[in-house]
Amino acid sequence: MYNQTLIFSEKNHSVPLISAIDDIDKKVHTCELSEERKERSYQVSASRTISTLYEISRANIWDYFVTFTFNRQKIDSSNYDLLTEKVRVWLSNLKQRYAPNLKYILVPELHKDGVHYHFHALIANTGNIEFINSGIKHNGNIIYNIGNWKFGFTTASKVIDSARVSSYITKYITKDLCSVTKFKKRYWASRNCDRPKVRTYCLPYEEIGKFLDDNIHLLQYTKEVVIDSCGLAVTYIEMKKE
Repeated sequence: MYNQTLIFSEKNHSVPLISAIDDIDKKVHTCELSEERKERSYQVSASRTISTLYEISRANIWDYFVTFTFNRQKIDSSNYDLLTEKVRVWLSNLKQRYAPNLKYILVPELHKDGVHYHFHALIANTGNIEFINSGIKHNGNIIYNIGNWKFGFTTASKVIDSARVSSYITKYITKDLCSVTKFKKRYWASRNCDRPKVRTYCLPYEEIGKFLDDNIHLLQYTKEVVIDSCGLAVTYIEMKKE
């Protein structure tokens, strides 16, 4: 067995455990193809972004899950830099005019065509933002529209479970997205988003197992993130405060 770094969040008591999925070939293949190296780089980049995105989103309580789409007759929905600037400025204006305490996390989604984008957001502290009942329900939940989005169409639904939606929003960070947004931001979090306070320990793996066995009654939520590029899985375990 080996020593395992244990990261403890004071806010959510989230414990990540790292375990091997498959035996990793330790040989260095100096003749590895460039395309294979690129693929691995995209996987690592996606995994890093997913981890950070999840940690921030999970540290907050959210009110709405929002989707922003773009009318291609009004704006070039393939221009990533243009779209991110438009959404960023729109959110800034929304905060100034309607919701001074607005919290948000914003992520892009690459369409299946590999060219165009739309965006998703988690928002909270919505103040006087106008949510218009669309008259449509999904799984019994009302779908709203945001009235002053001028670039296309919006949908918004109330968040029932912040833990689940924090996990759900990470699925949009894909290898394909990372490959076409190299050296660019892939998520935006407002400055007033809570960040996890992290303490790091180095413990033998056996002690972590014993700790979990002794506190099984405190387990509240688990999530496994597979990191294909290095053959590992990280298991996040959230525990209730005693």
